[in-house]
Amino acid sequence: MNLLTVALFISIVLTILCVLLIAVICSQHWFALRQQRRIAEFHKEAEPLMKAYLSGSASVEEVVSVLKEDPLNALRLLANISEKLGQEGRGRLHPIFEAFPFVQKELAALKGRQRNTRLQNAELLGYLTDDSAIPALLEALHDEFLDVRLAAAHSLARLGCVDAVRPILFALDAPGDLPERRVAEALVQLGPRAIPPLLDVLNSPEASFSELAVAVRVCGMLRAESAAPRLVELLQHEAIDVRINCVRVLASFGDPAAISPISHLADDPAWEVRNGVMRALGSMHSGDGIPILLRGLTDSAWWVRYSAAQSLYKLGTPGLDALKDTAARHIDRYARDMSRQILQEHSIHLNAPDSPL
Repeated sequence: MNLLTVALFISIVLTILCVLLIAVICSQHWFALRQQRRIAEFHKEAEPLMKAYLSGSASVEEVVSVLKEDPLNALRLLANISEKLGQEGRGRLHPIFEAFPFVQKELAALKGRQRNTRLQNAELLGYLTDDSAIPALLEALHDEFLDVRLAAAHSLARLGCVDAVRPILFALDAPGDLPERRVAEALVQLGPRAIPPLLDVLNSPEASFSELAVAVRVCGMLRAESAAPRLVELLQHEAIDVRINCVRVLASFGDPAAISPISHLADDPAWEVRNGVMRALGSMHSGDGIPILLRGLTDSAWWVRYSAAQSLYKLGTPGLDALKDTAARHIDRYARDMSRQILQEHSIHLNAPDSPL
């Protein structure tokens, strides 16, 4: 076989492969377009019917007869509507969910081997308004993958399972601001009903540092001012995250009685805590905090000095006068520089020349 024959054979094979590849791509594209058209047609018929059902002008039977034409997209549509209705209105969909074997299928899939399948079903179960899913979701809190556990936590919160507060905190016990925020976002969906179990966590000697930090954060998000006395005690906790969150939450409550205990952390070993104190004194508009804020201007950490200067500016004339005096006369160069920076940011110019003592 000469080279020309070999080249011809290879070109024919490659041409056939290219044709097959193009055929596969075209068929997949056609299938995707067909799926999109089918979904669009389904939504065009189902969405107005769901609106009619929620307004009381369509029966469960009418809705179910249409949704059964495409159960998979029906589940997705109902999940979206359930999310929009929120926890209070979600129960209105329960008669529709009862007409489908959704819960049984999702519960079975929740125990599957595929992580993505468990994740998807852990998310969906929270929208199905069926408390029978709670035991399986509590079990899913022990899944080896964090995202599955987090999805189960969100679903338990959507189902209003107050008893899941402590299991959720335990299952998602991880240090750091981002993990804390994600757990807090799940728990806050329970609303005020979560406050009693959160208070139990705050008072528990067995609670881990991160559990306490999240519980404090959620109390702040829920405006649980009944937690304030315990938060004042936790200002002395050994964990930095707990102290920082307590400072932030107490400041958000705006209780003048918390100014003094917060101020005691102005010399905390952690600059993050000192920074929180400076910010808190400004947000609470504490004129009595000016001496502490002036000390903050000489702190070794840049962010603490910046927050102290910003808080002084927020205090109006007394704080502004203190900033001007520091910028013009203070012996500490860093305090002078930061004071000038904040004044310049707000287009305030010094009249007096720079004359440090």
